[in-house]
Amino acid sequence: MKFKTLLFAVILFLPSVSYSQEGSEYLPDIDGVLKTKAEYDLDNMMLRFEVRNARFGARGRINRYFSYRAELDLSDEGRIKMLDAYVRFEPVSRLSFFMGQRKIPFSTDYMRNPAENIFANRSFLAKYINDGMRDIGFYVNYRTAGAFPVDMTLGAVNGTGNNNPQWIEKPNLAARVTAGRDDGFRIAGNAYAGEATNKIHLRMYGAEARYTAGNLFLETEYVYRGWSDTSSVRRHDDGWYIHGYYNFEVKNEMLRLISPTARYDKMGGSIFGGNTEADRLTLGVNFGFEPKQFTAEIRVNYENYFRKSLPIHTDKLTLEFIAKF
Repeated sequence: MKFKTLLFAVILFLPSVSYSQEGSEYLPDIDGVLKTKAEYDLDNMMLRFEVRNARFGARGRINRYFSYRAELDLSDEGRIKMLDAYVRFEPVSRLSFFMGQRKIPFSTDYMRNPAENIFANRSFLAKYINDGMRDIGFYVNYRTAGAFPVDMTLGAVNGTGNNNPQWIEKPNLAARVTAGRDDGFRIAGNAYAGEATNKIHLRMYGAEARYTAGNLFLETEYVYRGWSDTSSVRRHDDGWYIHGYYNFEVKNEMLRLISPTARYDKMGGSIFGGNTEADRLTLGVNFGFEPKQFTAEIRVNYENYFRKSLPIHTDKLTLEFIAKF
């Protein structure tokens, strides 16, 4: 496993050396995210430091029709993982075909990279409900033009998880539709169906709404997941969040943005049916040191749990450093 990871890293970064003198069109753009933090457990009076993510990736274009993306994380909660690894074919404008591994297009919050997560810790939806939805498969994406664009993605994946190309009888299916622009009002719907480890007849549905106006950002999302376990017992859970921030621009050579943030999220067997296992309020401030948000930030978060189902659900203070390049 270590040899494969090292080989992948060499392949990933070798082009930047091999073609640098030739100025080749194959020269990739190298990018990455480093996310480090210190957490203080207010319930148990304990402290820890963590390198949460150390992602490095490359993306590039072979010609007007073919492009690619490859990415690995040297520290995804202490583990090395191959992340994105796909080829994109765009025969005509706004129509794309993807083959390879990527996050299944389900849930905006889940698809965010670590630097764009807004908060130091992910929402319950991203961490629990949608966890493990990175897979190998085939996708078709079409985007309309106009003042109110619609983006549609259909996909078929193995359903066996990250970097696990097992033989399957039939693929899992995914669909996502978003309508609206990044500024103003935007809505989205998600669906996913198939099989997963210890989950038979898996069905997932999600709905989202977002509103942006100038420096204001508001977003909410709900996801339902239902399945049968290995004993054919039907089970389900769901989760919901609402979060937002406001960017105060600072005319300073060092500090550029001050962004107060707030989130309320919950999860359980049926959060609107009285079966909530955990819910919390997260309050924070993000300090941005670049005009472009989520590039160089220091984040301070406070998490207060009202209900908690796991030992790791403790009230916390978090200091986080973010670097995206």
